Amino acid sequence: MGCGPAFWGITGLAGAIIAATMAIGLPFLVNYLVDEEFKLQPGTTMYDFWMVSPVPLYIYMYLYNVTNAEDVINLKAKPILQQIGPYTYTEVHERVNIQMFDHNYTIQFQQKRYWQFVQERSNGSLEDLITTVNVPLLSAAYSNRFAPKLIKDNLNSFIADSNSTVFITKTADEFIFKGYSDPFLDAQANLPPGLLDIPSYDKFGWFYGRNGSESFDGVFNIYTGVDDISKLVVMDMWNYTRQTKYYESYCGMVNGSYGEGWPPRRERTSISMYSSDLCRSVTMDYTEDVEKNGVTFYRFAGTRKMFASASENPDNWCFCSGGTCNPSGVTNSTTCRYGSPAFVSFPHYYEADTFFQNQVEGLNPQKDLHQFHVDLEPRTATPLQVAARFQINILMESIPGIDVVADVREVYMPVIWFSVEADLSDKLLGLIKLMLIGPYIGCFFFFLMFVTCMIIFTKSAMKYSKKRKEVPAVHPEEEGDRSKEEDLNNSEPIKNNILH
Repeated sequence: MGCGPAFWGITGLAGAIIAATMAIGLPFLVNYLVDEEFKLQPGTTMYDFWMVSPVPLYIYMYLYNVTNAEDVINLKAKPILQQIGPYTYTEVHERVNIQMFDHNYTIQFQQKRYWQFVQERSNGSLEDLITTVNVPLLSAAYSNRFAPKLIKDNLNSFIADSNSTVFITKTADEFIFKGYSDPFLDAQANLPPGLLDIPSYDKFGWFYGRNGSESFDGVFNIYTGVDDISKLVVMDMWNYTRQTKYYESYCGMVNGSYGEGWPPRRERTSISMYSSDLCRSVTMDYTEDVEKNGVTFYRFAGTRKMFASASENPDNWCFCSGGTCNPSGVTNSTTCRYGSPAFVSFPHYYEADTFFQNQVEGLNPQKDLHQFHVDLEPRTATPLQVAARFQINILMESIPGIDVVADVREVYMPVIWFSVEADLSDKLLGLIKLMLIGPYIGCFFFFLMFVTCMIIFTKSAMKYSKKRKEVPAVHPEEEGDRSKEEDLNNSEPIKNNILH
């Protein structure tokens, strides 16, 4: 015996209710599951990616070779720069000394960074000779620019005895990772402690001692997002403090994410990150939408506002050192870099005042090559592309009383710039796309299911109603005649009994 229209009607109605419920509830369910997987705790996808990133990192390093060093010193000529590179390295991050704190939903860790040279992605050899400013010497001079005459005289003696000069020529490898020994460094290492205010160096190299070091980047404490997903990977403390000594007021606060991720649900506003290399937070503004394979990403970039002078961006007043603000385009990192006269900018002084570009020859700032930007998928904050680009500049200035620099021309000398880059693979991009469109596909499926079930219910209801109408009906007049006939038939036996 087949199922009747009542059965199919009830089944269709139940299916329609289930489909409508799923169509409405599916996006909320998917959002919940995604948020759960993005929390930074053992067992989640986010934690696995945080421990071992599936996206390879490369760092491209460029050195500036000064081609007329003698003329710069003897004739006060404008330095002519030649960009050499890139010298390309893979970069791998390892989290160590991990501690979870359940009371405030944070995780504390240190990180080791490993770099390995990649010749096929490089332009040049690590044995290339580069001429640039002598950073240890200029650091010593800058640190003692306000020192008494006696101290400066002692410094002059050490500089003379070590035959140190303002410019120095070394290999690219020595300037980057290998480091180099210098007579001046050896001399200052043997000085009585506290006699001269000189940064202590064993060797000098921009990344010397950093390869595999777990202490160089400091101690990070970030939120896990377990209690509040909007705080995911946001910095709580760096080196056990929320207020650093490098800048006063809010400029010294530890704000933003830790630089390798951002909380989900981004809007077209801005994002912030804390850079341990700069000892400060930086903010990147939304600039445009970027699309790849049908997925929309928001581009956040370092704009002129990031390193603007206080006169141009009053919020930057506390980044000025000693009340003295530089023209727009650089941030003073002397306190962060052990007293060295280091100033950080974007490569080739991109987005900087022409004041800096006009001090040298050989720069050509271009947005495509020198902009610092991050492209984030707004729902998950997954980065499509990262290009973290900074340039280190050393201030070469006249310092009375220190002979070797008493008569030099003031120049914010570019010495090195680097770009840390990562691109999301097509496979991971496909997973992100599936995660984004999955709820829509599911909703469409349940919508079709709802429509189908409603059709079944409607047809079953109509069929059931029609069947009810087809049951034979008795007319009232016919019913009366039938009753009379039955009464007549019933009276015959009685009549016969009386006659008999």
